[in-house]
Amino acid sequence: MPKDNPLTIGQLTRYIGRKFDADPYLSQRNLWVVGELTDYRPSSRHQYFAIKDDTEGLAPKDQYKIKAVMFQSAFAKVPFDLENGMKILVRGRVAVYPNRGEYQLYVEQLEEVGTGSLQVAFQQMYQKLKAEGLFDLPKRSIPPFPKRVAIVTSNDAAVKHDMITTFRRRNPLIQLVFYPTKVQGNDAAPMIARQIKRVNETGNFDTLIVARGGGSRGDLWPFNEEVVGRAIAASEIPVISSVGHETDTTIADLAADDRQATPTAAAVKASAWELVEIKAELKRSQLELINGIQAKLKLANQTLRHLRESYPLSQPERLIERPLQQVDDLKMRLIQFQVHRLQAKHEQLQQLDHRLQLQSPVNGVKRNQLQLQHLVANLKQVSQLDILQRSQWVRNLVGRLDALSPLKVLERGYSYATRDNQVISAQQLQPGDQLNLHFYDGNAEVTVDKVRKED
Repeated sequence: MPKDNPLTIGQLTRYIGRKFDADPYLSQRNLWVVGELTDYRPSSRHQYFAIKDDTEGLAPKDQYKIKAVMFQSAFAKVPFDLENGMKILVRGRVAVYPNRGEYQLYVEQLEEVGTGSLQVAFQQMYQKLKAEGLFDLPKRSIPPFPKRVAIVTSNDAAVKHDMITTFRRRNPLIQLVFYPTKVQGNDAAPMIARQIKRVNETGNFDTLIVARGGGSRGDLWPFNEEVVGRAIAASEIPVISSVGHETDTTIADLAADDRQATPTAAAVKASAWELVEIKAELKRSQLELINGIQAKLKLANQTLRHLRESYPLSQPERLIERPLQQVDDLKMRLIQFQVHRLQAKHEQLQQLDHRLQLQSPVNGVKRNQLQLQHLVANLKQVSQLDILQRSQWVRNLVGRLDALSPLKVLERGYSYATRDNQVISAQQLQPGDQLNLHFYDGNAEVTVDKVRKED
């Protein structure tokens, strides 16, 4: 900057801070630093200390140190106490503290040297299995009403006692089968995998629990082994993993169908429903079933009552009222058609006769007589042919009409009433009327005593 436009201390500090924030290696919280813990004074909240190079074999001018801060939320996850001189491995980011114009390390994770190699191994194993899709397999739900539960754990009396007590308190009907195994040491992982395989070979379990109490990362390492992760992923029985503390995450947790913080929590998850809750749920389902059946029976009874009250069943005679009326209409139309047809022919004949009389000079009498005879013969022939066709058509209609005739109905035991040769209904009757009842094989004269009319 020019001399006549100098920077303030705040401007310079903010500029340097932006440089740190823009550096992808220093600001992404993935910077790992190893060194010796120094200048540490325990605090009830945030922890302030420094990290320096190992002074052994280094000249004073080559000994470097950086200040560091670890906030309370991150420090709460450290499972051991800090001491000056301890070799540590930390992960965090580097940024400028503007009030003092100093850069410092903001620590997110802190481990003892030696533990960091386990973290690297864990990340490598995690990336390998994740690339194979082992952690992306569909997670199966834990059965809510298990009959038999297999538990792969150590012979630790505390863990077994807590799980047995939890199962017996929640549902004593569940059968527990323990498959003891080592949960710590170099030969623990193959033994855990074998026990998981044995449980699946038995095949009559509803749920499998893989459990271990708390411990350091090194103690929990067998559950980060590839053989254990693959055994859990290959299990045909749903697996609940409860390894270490709630803050610990292992390969076994990622491969399992369900993860719980403690063995007791796994027992609660596996027994999902307490026996008292199961009985209450069965009672509620029984009441719902009874109410549902009663509702269906009520609806069926209403439907049956509606069918009984419908007119096809209560008044079957109404079913033939319309067909009978249609037969009467067809009969009247047939008679009217024949009358109109004969009238038309008669008028046509009269017109021809009139024209014949008008055209009867003496000279053309014979010719006209011959022509008249010829026309009369043709007319008779056409009339006879038409009459024959009409007669056949009438006979067909009569046959169809006879099929629909009320007499066919009368043969089945029905009758109808007339007064003065007219068919009447109940709406036209009065007490004392004289009626004629027509049956299939005769009729009878009756007197009406009482009339019951319906709409």
